[in-house]
Amino acid sequence: MIPGASKGRLHAKTAVIDRKLVFIGSMNLDPRSASKNTELGIIIDSPELAKEVLRVIHISKLQSAYRLRLADSGSLEWLTMDDDKEVVLVAEPDTTFLFRLQNWLFAPFVPEQEL
Repeated sequence: MIPGASKGRLHAKTAVIDRKLVFIGSMNLDPRSASKNTELGIIIDSPELAKEVLRVIHISKLQSAYRLRLADSGSLEWLTMDDDKEVVLVAEPDTTFLFRLQNWLFAPFVPEQEL
């Protein structure tokens, strides 16, 4: 990776509030997004859309999300389902050793409030 180069990953954040308001946007809930990044979003007042968004989020969670837990040793474990069987992963899914090493090396230099 070239210093200063960004490996940007764009993805939307979606929230349903009181089962009637839907927020779709780019903003993370962190100080950097609130004060430094350029962010956008839209709020839609639609109980019908809110119901559909909740349905899609639920399906997506079941198919593509990992649950995290602390192992007895204090390390993280990622849990997912493969058919009807729970699978426990001890390394962050969909990452390479080099990517995890890079994160470990740079972690002490990133202020906690920027994470």
